[in-house]
Amino acid sequence: MKICYLSNTAIPSSMASSIQIIKMCEAFSDLNNEVTLITTNVKKKKFDTFSFYNVRRKFTIKRLKKFKSFPLGINYYLFSFFSILESLKYKPEIYITRNFFTCFLLVLLKKRTIIELHHDISIESRTVKFLVRYSNFLNSSYLKKAVAITNGVKKEFTEKKYIQSNKIVVLPSGSSLKQKKNLPIKNKFFKIGYFGSLYKSRGFELISKLAKIDNKNQYFLFGDLENLSLQKHRKFKSNLNICSHIPYRDISKKMFEMDILVIPYVSSITVAGDVGDITRFTSPLKLFDYLTAGKVIICSDFKVLKEVISSKNAIFIKNFKNPFSWKMEIDKLANLYEKQITISLNNQKLSKTYTLKERAKKILKMI
Repeated sequence: MKICYLSNTAIPSSMASSIQIIKMCEAFSDLNNEVTLITTNVKKKKFDTFSFYNVRRKFTIKRLKKFKSFPLGINYYLFSFFSILESLKYKPEIYITRNFFTCFLLVLLKKRTIIELHHDISIESRTVKFLVRYSNFLNSSYLKKAVAITNGVKKEFTEKKYIQSNKIVVLPSGSSLKQKKNLPIKNKFFKIGYFGSLYKSRGFELISKLAKIDNKNQYFLFGDLENLSLQKHRKFKSNLNICSHIPYRDISKKMFEMDILVIPYVSSITVAGDVGDITRFTSPLKLFDYLTAGKVIICSDFKVLKEVISSKNAIFIKNFKNPFSWKMEIDKLANLYEKQITISLNNQKLSKTYTLKERAKKILKMI
C-alpha cells in the first residue's frame, strides 16, 4: 500500500512528536508498505535524519521549503496546501496526518485519510477550532479513522460531538527500542534517570529539590538544555547530572545504565514552548521506552498514565509535588530487591504489547 504521512513537525528535532512520526513511518514500511513522509525543511545542512533516529532507509522523506516571507501562522496553512500538492506525484492510497487543517483539506478533496489525535483543540488556531466544531469534517466518509492516543482524547472529542464514537479508536503510543534481558543489580545506591523535555511542568524543579535532600543516589537528566536557560545562575548538587539531549539512537544505551526511571510531572503538563495543558490527554513516549528498558518506574499519580500501567509496573507518588514523598519511596525500594525484580519482569512483558510496529498493524487493519 502507498502511504503518505504529512507532518509540519520539525524533523529532526528532540521533540517526542518527531520521534513518534519517524518511527511510525519506519513501522509502516517494515510491514511492506511504500511510505513517503512529507515534512518541512530544516536549517541543518548535511544532517542525516535516518542516522539521527536510528531508522532504516526504507521510506522516503520529502522536504518542502519554508516560506520565509510569511508569518509562522500562515506557514501552517501553506504547508497543508503544498504538502498535499506534492503528495499527488506519489499517488498514495491513504494519508496519515496529525494536522487538523491538512486533514480538513484532504477530506474536502475526497482523499482517504487517518488523523492522529494527541491532544484537544485548545492550543489550535481559531480557524482550526471553528472547522473542528462546525464543519463536521471529522465525520466525513473519507476520514477512515481518528486514532486517539488516550481515552481522555477520545472522550474530549466525542462528548463535545466533534466526532462520532464509531469513527475514533484509542491506540496508545509504543516503543521501537530493542528489548534485552536487563534485571536490576543490587547496589548501595541508585542511578535515577529522566529522559525528555525539561519544561518546568515536566518536573525539573522537583528533581532538583529531590537531589538536594537525597545525597545517597545519583540523578541524571537527559533533555534539551535550551529549556534550562533560566536556571543558568543556579548551582546544582553534585549528584544532579544534567546531560545534553542525546540522539534517539543512543537513548536505549543510557536507559539501560539507570536503575530507576522517573516521570515526575507536577501539575499541568505543557507542550513544546511550555504552553497549553495536555494533562488529561498525554501518553508520553518515554513511558513505553521505560517499559522496554525493563526498569523500575516511579511516577506522579496521574490517572492518564494508568491507562497503560498499574502498580505492577510502577510506584505511583500520590503527593507528587513533595520531594520528600519521592525520597521515602526510593528509600523503601532500596530494601526491596525482590520487588525491583518483579517490576522489571512485569515491564519487559508488558512492553511487548506496546510496540510501534504492533500499533502500525492495528492502524492498517482500519483501512
